[in-house]
Parts: sequence; structure tokens; C-alpha cells
Amino acid sequence: MGGTGFAVVDVETTGLYPTTDRVVEIAVVRLDASGNTIDDWTTLLDPGRDIGPTSIHGITARAVMGAPRFEDLAPELRHRLGGAVLTAHNAPFDRTFLSREFERAGLPLGDEARAFCTMYGCSVHHLASSRTLAGCCAELGVRHDDPHTALGDARAAAALLSILLRRVGRGRLGLPEPLPPAPAVAPCAAVRRRTDPPPPRVDPALGALADRIAVPDGIEAAPGAALAYLALLDRILEDRRITPEEVDALAGLARDWGIGARAAAALHPAYLGGVWELARADGVITPAELADLSAIAELLGVRLESEARAEVAEALSIMTSRAAEFVGLSVCFTGESVCSIDGWPLTRADQKARAAERGMIVKTGVSRKLDILVLADPRGPD
Repeated sequence: MGGTGFAVVDVETTGLYPTTDRVVEIAVVRLDASGNTIDDWTTLLDPGRDIGPTSIHGITARAVMGAPRFEDLAPELRHRLGGAVLTAHNAPFDRTFLSREFERAGLPLGDEARAFCTMYGCSVHHLASSRTLAGCCAELGVRHDDPHTALGDARAAAALLSILLRRVGRGRLGLPEPLPPAPAVAPCAAVRRRTDPPPPRVDPALGALADRIAVPDGIEAAPGAALAYLALLDRILEDRRITPEEVDALAGLARDWGIGARAAAALHPAYLGGVWELARADGVITPAELADLSAIAELLGVRLESEARAEVAEALSIMTSRAAEFVGLSVCFTGESVCSIDGWPLTRADQKARAAERGMIVKTGVSRKLDILVLADPRGPD
């Protein structure tokens, strides 16, 4: 079919404000002039800051580790959008974020980056009463797979556009001018999709443990089974959480491997002791390592030996004295909290309260005068 086609876009973002928030996932679905799908493309993006509301978009800090930055893909993306009518559901939101990201990348879209909005089209032509993408799809019988993913939402918006073209007609939609064509470029960076295997996990402080923790003498279990049990603990504890399902699975495997209650009772403190020895091996016990120790001890229901507890107390004393250095500094907390103390998760309100108790000035927004910015670390737990 001749005529100008469409580039239907959807972005998932770290928040609502394009001046400070960033795109973490983008999808482009290309349609021909009649609304038939030609191609689709999507990738996760490293926003260079905290990941934002994982509970909404389902993207974790770990998932974007090693993903391309927007500027890495900007020339290729510009080509994918070029020569087509930019389209989105709630187009002002997606267009504003896209424009801001292209500006940061040094490839501004310019004033011509107007977009056709399927939300507005469905409303003004009385095809749907709902504003949401899910609502419009439900009213018009459009399949909406994988909502709140960039590709799932872009495909759904593309289906709405096809219906508008058929029922209303291209000439009555008030389409904006297409974006200027952009030259084809070789793929600028490897994309990462949600369905790709996640990158290897990097534990918060101490890394993989089981292969460096020896099975203690006198364990009433076969050495191979005991070592496998330690490896299983390492795998279960890598996110510093134990679910009821994991407890049941651990108990079942221990039973199958001939590891009784007495053997497990000996292996748990051995595991914690091995973590402690790794933490102190370099002569420095970091706050992250202390947090790890506390979390593991809480999850395993064991305590460090008295000598180790004394060293932990000394390390905590040093940390307390260092905390005085932060009195009077300004701090802002962003993103979802992934912190815990003694195994208890800290909410953002908890973090703010603790900072205020220690004499810090808690700010509600990011500015150039800010001393400390706390955000979700993609090298830490999800």
C-alpha cells in the first residue's frame, strides 16, 4: 500500500516528569498506511538512575544492568521513527518523554514531533468512552497482551489505530505530518528484551558463598549432601529473602538428601560463620557486609559466635562515629526502597525518619544544592 505509514510508540518510565525521570523501556510498532503491522522493536534501557515504580512497570534494577542507554540507541531509533506518523495512546505523555530523551542524546526531534493520539481519536469519534488503553481495548474487542510492557501496550495502541483507520477513515483523523526521514544506521547497541535471560546476579556485598564455605567436621550427613545443602542455601539466600515455598522446598530436599535436623542445625551457623570470615578477610567490615550478616542471621535463625559478635559491635561503633559526619547534610530519597536492617525492610518513610533522627536535612526533591541522593542501586537486590 502507498502513503505514509505509522510508528506507534510506547514508553515505560521511572516516573511522571520528563525533566527528571527517564525512559526504562521503549517499543516501536511500524504500520503501513492502511494500518497493517510491518515490524515491531523493543528494548529495555538503563536510565542511569533508580528504576522507579517496579510494582507498576514490572522492571527491576537488575533487569536493566548492561542494557543500552537511550543515547546509545538514539540514531537507530530516530531512523525507526523517521518518515512515519508518530502515534501513541495518551500521545502527549510519550511524545514529551521521547523529545526530552532525544534532546539529551543531542538529536532533538524538533517542533515537527507532533503525534496522533489513539486515546483522543477513540474519544472524539465516539468509539470508546474509556480513556485508558485497557478500557479502550476492552470496549473495542482488542486483545491487550502484556499490559504495562512497552511492546504489549504499543501493539494494543497499534490495533486501536487500525480500527480508527477502518471505521473513521484516514482523512477524518486529523493526522499530523510525519517525522522527517532519518538515515539508516547499523544497530548502535544490543537491545535487551524482557524475555532475555537476566544478567548474573551480583550479591549485595559478599558475592557467591557456597563454593568458599567448607563443610564443618562432624556433620551427620554425607559430605556431598552437606555441600549441596550449603549451595542450596546460597541460592535461596541470594535475594536475602526466604519465602514459605522455599522453606518447604529446602526441608524436602534436606530430607531427600539425608540431612536431618541436627545436621541442618550445624550447617546453618557454619554458613553464617563462613560469611563472617569472608567479610573480615580483607580487614574491613563494610556497612553492606554488616547488613548482609544481619539479614542472613535473621533468615537462618542463628547467631554469630561471641568473638564475632564483639567484632561486629566494634564495627558498629565505628560506623556510629562516622554517622556524625552527616549531621547537617541534605538528603533526598528516590525510587522504591530496597534496604533492610536486621532483616527488616525499610520503607522510604523509615529512611527519612532515620536520616532526620541523625541530624540530616531531608529534602523532597532533587536539586543542584543537594548533598546526598539515595536511589535504587542496580548492583544491589531487586
